[in-house]
Amino acid sequence: MKQFSYFTRSEDVQNSSGASFDVLVVGGGIIGSGVANALSQCGIRVILVDRSDFGSGTSSKSSKLIHGGLRYLAQGRMKLTRNLLKERNYLLKHSEVVRKETFDILVGKGQFGKLSIRAGLILYGLLGGGRPTRYIENKGEYPEDVNGYFSYTDCVTDDAYLTVMNVVSAHENNAVCLNYVSFQGLERVAGGIKAQLRDIITGTEFEIQAKMLINCAGAWIRGLVPGNKVNPQTIRLSKGVHLIYPRSVYPGKNSVAFKSPVDGRQMFVIPRDKVVIVGTTDTFTDSPDDLEVTPEERDYVKKSCAIVSDSFAKADPMVEYAGIRTLYGKGSSPGKLSRDFKIIEDDISITVIGGKVTDYRRVASKVAKLVSSRIHMGKVLRDIPRLDYPGLPWHNNIETAINFECAVTSSDIMERRLGTYFFDPERLEETSKHILEFLEKNNVKIDNGFFHI
Repeated sequence: MKQFSYFTRSEDVQNSSGASFDVLVVGGGIIGSGVANALSQCGIRVILVDRSDFGSGTSSKSSKLIHGGLRYLAQGRMKLTRNLLKERNYLLKHSEVVRKETFDILVGKGQFGKLSIRAGLILYGLLGGGRPTRYIENKGEYPEDVNGYFSYTDCVTDDAYLTVMNVVSAHENNAVCLNYVSFQGLERVAGGIKAQLRDIITGTEFEIQAKMLINCAGAWIRGLVPGNKVNPQTIRLSKGVHLIYPRSVYPGKNSVAFKSPVDGRQMFVIPRDKVVIVGTTDTFTDSPDDLEVTPEERDYVKKSCAIVSDSFAKADPMVEYAGIRTLYGKGSSPGKLSRDFKIIEDDISITVIGGKVTDYRRVASKVAKLVSSRIHMGKVLRDIPRLDYPGLPWHNNIETAINFECAVTSSDIMERRLGTYFFDPERLEETSKHILEFLEKNNVKIDNGFFHI
């Protein structure tokens, strides 16, 4: 396996200056990393850049579900649900970072109707979602407003690490993958584009040439959308807030899908080993950097989860996080906008708007086919993108994160390689100490928070 570290990153920045590529991918979230992975597996010379770490935006701040979306089925989006379930089942089969999870879906006052849920789960199963259990009466598992529940199976993942696995897979297939490199702008030149990039770590600015740009900037996509191809008002940003509690706050075994008693939108309580993740909100925002959890948002989540257990309203979360979804369309409510992706093309670029973690392979495959038809005569493989880097289930180690997953800060390791921040926040201080001990032992220095020789 190739080394992929702060050391090789520095070499790649130097070697990329003035170099020519087939494709520049901007945005190292799950969509951009999946696209870079797919393109590299087609033999297309690709460079992937992200202004922060890979997966540091929305792709590490989702509900961490791989699912077909019962809510989308209720909205009549049967094709989307079917596609998502197909992708869910593929990822479950081919990746140890995706695993099955049992969900109880609540029936009762202000909740889902018994007959509608039974019918919905049967249809969900026919589309690829497995079989629901029989209806079970509530005998004290949940508060008294809950009459009972059905159980069904979906999947959970570590969204950030799934992103990193795609980046490393792309790197293994000769893609140049650069975190902490920002896209500054471009100009048209003969045969494509000349892009200006900036290394955030050193401040060095450099140029590369490419035949085309793939814009996967997620919540920061508005500034990169080509010309008059799309009305900016149809690119909407929605904020999702999650709270993380100690596992002791929620005694239940299964995850729970339910309607918020505040406004009726679907939410989740998801036990994950040592913690419980609860959320999420769904409100329009104008800024991709609107990542602070407000007291009102925190209160909304806590009140909503009281239908599952009153412990959530009484306890304080250990940590919390917010992510910004990119949606396409018009409407007064983010919940009514489609979660499907939209692709916008012009002569030098392809822009991807939206797309879910579950659906990243379908997005990447479609983009790869478009790119191949325009600039590459090679054959597009059918089963792309593959995960050529298997990683390790759930938690990797510090040495691997630094030497083979290009972590260049302690936060890169704790939030997006080991997942300590999300899945074991009580060990943040201990993990930070272990990182510093490893760096000292291996003569790795830290300058402005970044690792260097």
